[in-house]
Amino acid sequence: MLKLSRLLGWSALLAASLFATSLQAKPYKAAEIYSKQTYKYGRYEVRMKVAKGSGVLSTFFTYKNGSEIGNTFWEEIDIEVFGKNNATQWQSNVIIGSNRPTTKTEGLHTTSSLGDGYHTYVLEWTPSYIAWYVDGGQVRRINGGQFVTSLTSNQDIRFNIWAANIAEWVGAFDPNILPVYQFVNYIEYKPYNASTNSFTTTGSWRDDFNSFDTNRWNKANWTFAENYADFDTNNVVVKDGTLVLALTKEGATGFNGTVPADGGSTPAPSVFIEAESFNQVGGSVTVSGGTVGYIDAGEWMKYNNINIPATGTYKVEYRVASAVTTAQFTLDKSGVGLGTISVPNTGGWGTYTTISHNVSLTAGVQSLAIYANTGGFNIDWIKLTKI
Repeated sequence: MLKLSRLLGWSALLAASLFATSLQAKPYKAAEIYSKQTYKYGRYEVRMKVAKGSGVLSTFFTYKNGSEIGNTFWEEIDIEVFGKNNATQWQSNVIIGSNRPTTKTEGLHTTSSLGDGYHTYVLEWTPSYIAWYVDGGQVRRINGGQFVTSLTSNQDIRFNIWAANIAEWVGAFDPNILPVYQFVNYIEYKPYNASTNSFTTTGSWRDDFNSFDTNRWNKANWTFAENYADFDTNNVVVKDGTLVLALTKEGATGFNGTVPADGGSTPAPSVFIEAESFNQVGGSVTVSGGTVGYIDAGEWMKYNNINIPATGTYKVEYRVASAVTTAQFTLDKSGVGLGTISVPNTGGWGTYTTISHNVSLTAGVQSLAIYANTGGFNIDWIKLTKI
């Protein structure tokens, strides 16, 4: 990934044609593939097992080709998994702007190790929002604003593994850990249909990496300043239905080992909503500390562009707190109540518990709302999981 803008001292960027001149100049070899075709709005799903190790990144991202040149307006959406700390952190990001350094909206997310097995990552990109999911749960969502509306160009799709020389960001790189690998089981793309506000199978495709599709992918052969390694085409290998991207020492490129089996199952589809991320509100609710409170009877919060991944019954969980026994609210869709639930007295306004009920939902992008039948509760988040 071209992260030249991360260094504040750079006033100009090297053109892509100059990157290739550095081949064989570095003692470590990395790997990157990028799509020959460009894409825009859609749902990108990737199943992969990432590399562990300080200083190492395993990534999936979309990138407007040529963004790195001069004062070209940069456009990029990232999923970057850090190998440090047992691969328990990853970063969501959108990069935009003609100035250098560019403008970013980095989100840092901590979870269990993403390097111990395969995990499913989803990036949803639409005209109104960008959302990131891991294993069926929404981790971050940007509704509108410059980081959504400024992305106007088609972008290519990229995977890469590399070693960064920015220790304060990804940890100090130790070459003694090499070789390390990123394993990609599949990628699936579904275009966005604006007329139906949904992701469609028309024009969709999936690559299970049973071979390296040269009609779809190119292999990178360049480097950049923050990368300890060159991208070497020999470190892109397809084996046993898996794309293997290798980070190695010079003279030890390629992969001859056993591909780790993907023994995990795809979790039930779920959607995660932070209560304070509402698009519209009725009344004078208060947002504080990442929760919504001071909710009175008749007040409501509306959440637009919620993508329900499949039709069926969903368990809807709410993280709530209350010091009364009379609080009650309804989950609403387009003016129709889906289900009403009572909030128990949790022992105080700062004492939270999780309550749930089951509702029926249809697949597609839609608006949901919380309507307070009676007031007297705080709400932290909402999670919908298909059952």
